[in-house]
Amino acid sequence: MSATHDVQSAGRWGWLTSNLRSRKHSGRQLLHSPRFVEGLGELAARLKQPLPAVQAQARRAAETLSTVINPAFSALSDKVFSPLFTRAWTIDADHAALARLKQINAAVPLVFLPNHRSYADPFVMAQVCRDAGMPRNHVLGGDNLGFFPFGTITRRTGGVMIRRSFQNDPVYKFVVREYLHHLTAQGNNLEWYMEGGRSRTGKLRPPKYGLLRYLVDAFDGEHDLLLVPVSITYDQLHEIGMMAAEEGGAAKGKEGLGWMREYVRRQRQWIGRVHVRFGEPLSLRQALAPAGAADDAGAGRWTVEKIAFSVFQRINQATPVTAPALTALALLGVRDRALTLAEVCAVVHPLLDYAAQRGLPSAGLEFLRREAGVGRVLADLGRSGVVRVYALGKEPVYSIHPGRHAVAAFYRNSAVHWFINRALLELAMQSVLDEPSADPRPEAWNQAFALRDLLKFDFFFSNRATFRQEVTAEARLLDAHFADHIATPAARMMALEQAPFLVAHRVLPAFVEAYFVVADRLAAQPVDLPVNRAQLIEQCSRIGRQYLLQKRVRQPEALSRELFGNALELAQNRRLLEPGDQLAERRSAFVSEIARAMQALATIDEIDHRRSTT
Repeated sequence: MSATHDVQSAGRWGWLTSNLRSRKHSGRQLLHSPRFVEGLGELAARLKQPLPAVQAQARRAAETLSTVINPAFSALSDKVFSPLFTRAWTIDADHAALARLKQINAAVPLVFLPNHRSYADPFVMAQVCRDAGMPRNHVLGGDNLGFFPFGTITRRTGGVMIRRSFQNDPVYKFVVREYLHHLTAQGNNLEWYMEGGRSRTGKLRPPKYGLLRYLVDAFDGEHDLLLVPVSITYDQLHEIGMMAAEEGGAAKGKEGLGWMREYVRRQRQWIGRVHVRFGEPLSLRQALAPAGAADDAGAGRWTVEKIAFSVFQRINQATPVTAPALTALALLGVRDRALTLAEVCAVVHPLLDYAAQRGLPSAGLEFLRREAGVGRVLADLGRSGVVRVYALGKEPVYSIHPGRHAVAAFYRNSAVHWFINRALLELAMQSVLDEPSADPRPEAWNQAFALRDLLKFDFFFSNRATFRQEVTAEARLLDAHFADHIATPAARMMALEQAPFLVAHRVLPAFVEAYFVVADRLAAQPVDLPVNRAQLIEQCSRIGRQYLLQKRVRQPEALSRELFGNALELAQNRRLLEPGDQLAERRSAFVSEIARAMQALATIDEIDHRRSTT
């Protein structure tokens, strides 16, 4: 072996050991800080454990959590590693918002809280921040990605790898909390994904509060932190097919070197843009100010849940409507019929007008006003196997490819929140079609609020007063003189039949049908025993498949473990999972309520079908 090789090897090992020492130094800084030492002593006393034993646990935890941002590893990640994960897309970021954030960041640390759609998300965020001249974020994530070389590089480029579960480890909790304080006190920016995992449905999952709770607990108010909601929206995703299979019951593959090799291989084909938008930042100091504080207008200290809810609402408000989302929306909810290009355009074009009327954020949709533009999106979705085209007849017709409904729904659901209030308005109108009263609004409002309550674990609705204002605005968009034109049942039917578009049957059936499967199986459970959630979800997956074959439910994307889980949260909220008074009757009423919603959607579907075929 040559002397040159020995020197090169020594240099490489010296580089690695130097970085290891840097990480250990970072951990020691935390362990020796006065705040940490004092808090750890109090924790040991509270746990009634010897201080040296608790210190040893804390040291081990700090060593696994500690991270550094090493220029050499950062360059390796940016030039080699990151492109392997992001080359499938062109990044479209809001540069004006980034410039404002960069200016704010000169005085205040930022906590970026993006939605989570892909393993590529952190790499996209890193490139966006780097291109804007902002410092690299410290990204908090699960240690399931700690395998070599992913973990090795991540821990030396600001990645903080946290155990997936540590509910029963108070020392680890303490170290996580204090490390968050340590990082932000030094002026570092943070980033993590509050959904706790990639969305399987394309819309926001309910937030996980753990890390936010630790951040709030560690916040001392001395320096403010700004929470920055971030929307990441992909035109298409290579990995969505695997996620859809997992939702249908397939086992999730374990992350490792083989997984990474396959993931990177899939990214070789370019499939569009990834749109990065930023919601209105939220001051943590203001959110946590006590009631009556001058900068909080007496609103009172926010709970962690309220902060998370507000962040997610702001993510939704920043999320753009994309061309694939509108195109998928047009092809879903049409009874599995194939549509001509003109028929797809007949759905998409009124939605473009609606988006313009409301001033919705969008990702360059004007090209969809031309048939060729819609055709281009259909062709893109066809190449990725989502859309099937039959071109041997009089003209090409398009439909969702068999087995790919969940993928199409994923793209639609990225924008579904923009159409929910309109869908609830349509269902509220449907509920009073036969109402003899000249003023059906009280009953229609009852129905709208009941549907809002039914879907509150899947969508981030505004409070009741704001929701009422939003639905009223939707009614005025439908008809400027809405209240004057709904005095009779015939007038109400005409309002629906002459609406520029109807969407309830295109955006809600999968959610309602998933709830029906859960309610149906819940009604069959013994009333004297608590429900085993995992077993019930397995049962819903199996029997839901039967119901789909029998056409008792019609949306393949309804067979989603994520949706089943949200339905169970609703059932828990209504005290339907534990033994209680009149439980069988209340479960039966739950089934009936959802069945009525399904029937209402079928009515809207029938009205729209008549409109499109006459």
